[in-house]
Amino acid sequence: MGAGTGIFARQLRAALPREITIVGIEPSPSMREQAVAETADDIGIAFSEGVAEHMPFAGEAARAVVAATAAHWFDRPAFYAEARRILVSGGVIAIVEYVRDQEGSPLAAALIEFMSQYGSQKAYAPADYRRELAGAAGFHDTEPFVLRRQLRLDIAAFTGLALSSSHAAGVIERFGIDGARSALRDLATPHQVDEEHVLFGYVFQCFAARRDA
Repeated sequence: MGAGTGIFARQLRAALPREITIVGIEPSPSMREQAVAETADDIGIAFSEGVAEHMPFAGEAARAVVAATAAHWFDRPAFYAEARRILVSGGVIAIVEYVRDQEGSPLAAALIEFMSQYGSQKAYAPADYRRELAGAAGFHDTEPFVLRRQLRLDIAAFTGLALSSSHAAGVIERFGIDGARSALRDLATPHQVDEEHVLFGYVFQCFAARRDA
């Protein structure tokens, strides 16, 4: 759900048996077009129009419903109810996301503080997916999976990553694009591990539950 350009769908394809069909649901026509263009025709992935709150499937049609870095945009109570409708008994709902590692990465913590001071208003509030799934009707066995990773980035890659966030619009508006890049380079300098690189931490999380019988 919220398949975007199909990046996670293709990662699932690499991990799952070929007999399992994967359908990426995406409401944006331009995103779907890019997903189709970037996905080989013969690998068992289809892309279809739809939204998380009204999935284009019959009841008990799916073994899993997955949202990767998209569920914060959903009407989640409606999404959970719709996932229960289309999942088979014992089917899995999973929400996958990556967030900046504020606790384990000094540079990530510094960027979060910088964006809170100069960035745009947050477009969404962080969700407690574990609590939500534990309280969603018709699901059980809520399980979290958490993996921390430090990415080794050169300064240009770090500034590009920081400016790719929707919250960076306020920084660009305040400083201009060149000034924003300069400010981010200054932010990164105390955290360099050598002349060119920094370590930037992410937390990769998956929250899953199973549909009741």
